[in-house]
Formats: sequence, C-alpha cells, structure tokens
Amino acid sequence: MQRKIVFMVTGLVLVSLLATGCARMKESLPGFSPAPAVQASSRYLDFGDVLIPGDLVRVHKESYITNGHGRLMLSGRIESETLSQFFATSMYSDGWVALNHYKFQGSIKMFFKKRERIASLLITEHPLGTRVEIWVVPQEKM
Repeated sequence: MQRKIVFMVTGLVLVSLLATGCARMKESLPGFSPAPAVQASSRYLDFGDVLIPGDLVRVHKESYITNGHGRLMLSGRIESETLSQFFATSMYSDGWVALNHYKFQGSIKMFFKKRERIASLLITEHPLGTRVEIWVVPQEKM
C-alpha cells in the first residue's frame, strides 16, 4: 500500500515536470508569441473626469463622495511610477492642468486644477500593493 502511494506521488511529480518543460519548449519555438496579458480597461468611477486604471479597485470603507466631490480610495498591484505616468497623461486629456507633483519617502503626490475644482492624488506603494487616494474638491473649499 505504501509503495503504491510513493509510486503515485513520484508519477505526479514527473508529469508536472514534463508539462512545465513542454510549455517552456513551446515558448522557445520560433514564431511562438504568448498571449498578451489581460488588463482591465480604464474607467470613470465617482468623478466623471478622473480616469481610473482598470487594475485598481475602490476601497468602499475609506471612500466618501458627495455631489461629485470627496475622497476616493483605490488599491491594486501597479507600480507607483506607472500610476503617476497614467494619471499625468489621463488628467491632461480630461482637461486638468498639472499644478505640482513631488516624491517623498516612497509616495508620489500630484496636484491638478480644473475650472473651479482642485484634485490631489497620493500614490503610496507598499509590499502588498499600491494605494491611491484621490481628493476632488471645489476650489473655494481650499
């Protein structure tokens, strides 16, 4: 009985090693192109003019939006530099004017202005993921 179990476990290990080897061989063949990584498409959430990368999800307990203004918390696994470039490009495309941005102790802070509104973004990268805090407020509240 014990020999059967050892034999079955050994067989399973060999099969998994062969499957991994075959997959690697297939990738090294000329003309092979792996399937592109699937990324969720960007979308607008609570602010109709702040585009959010599809890989970020809303943190409901920490978000508060009323009358199109407030705080939106997001989290995901995207590098902070990549997020910073995404927001710089998309905010400009949505009519926001960049006021300032700076990096401090692993975080990136970005400020934008549009008509009578101000937006600030704080991007913080942690070992378990990245958090983005977006504030959009009327300019007279600043």
